[in-house]
Amino acid sequence: MLSKDTKNYHVWSYRQWLVRHFSLWDVSEIPYINSLLDLDVRNNSAWNHRWFVLFGRHVDPKSGRGMDEVGNIAHEDLIDREVAFTKGKIGLAPQNQSPWNYLRGLLRKRGSLLECKSFAQEFVGDLEGGGSGEGEGCRSSHALDFLADCWVEEQEKEKAGKALELLAKRFDPIRRNYWNWRREMLGLEAVEPGPLEA
Repeated sequence: MLSKDTKNYHVWSYRQWLVRHFSLWDVSEIPYINSLLDLDVRNNSAWNHRWFVLFGRHVDPKSGRGMDEVGNIAHEDLIDREVAFTKGKIGLAPQNQSPWNYLRGLLRKRGSLLECKSFAQEFVGDLEGGGSGEGEGCRSSHALDFLADCWVEEQEKEKAGKALELLAKRFDPIRRNYWNWRREMLGLEAVEPGPLEA
């Protein structure tokens, strides 16, 4: 069925049940997911299943709570491999939200997004310095969102606010209310709609 529709929610849900029920965590799922992502790096269902296969066994299915993984060297090696894999896929399609979300999840398992801050900056360009500061050279709104979170983590409220403003005004105005809410969480004023949005 997945060969006909690689994004069928019901089939993926059933596949996850099969993996959990028959403990098929390492058999052939990752090579299969890799093949699907090679065909379509934007397949959010494959990214979700990858997370489930690699990290779902560490979640109690009844409570939804994670089991203790801290200090597990193999776990750290897995995250290192997954970060490298994900960065490669982001390079193929920087405007694809799925691998950016996957990368966030990996880094949050470690407790900080900052190790990939310079990676995200490669897709955003210079937001301050020599250019107009209006996001010239930005190739990924998701990288800009990622950087906003990095700057919040570093307590660089003004930089985060500028990134969220660019998202609201230029790169993702359809979600302006969301970006404004994020700005308000930082104690910053909302961004007014531009002349074409009013």
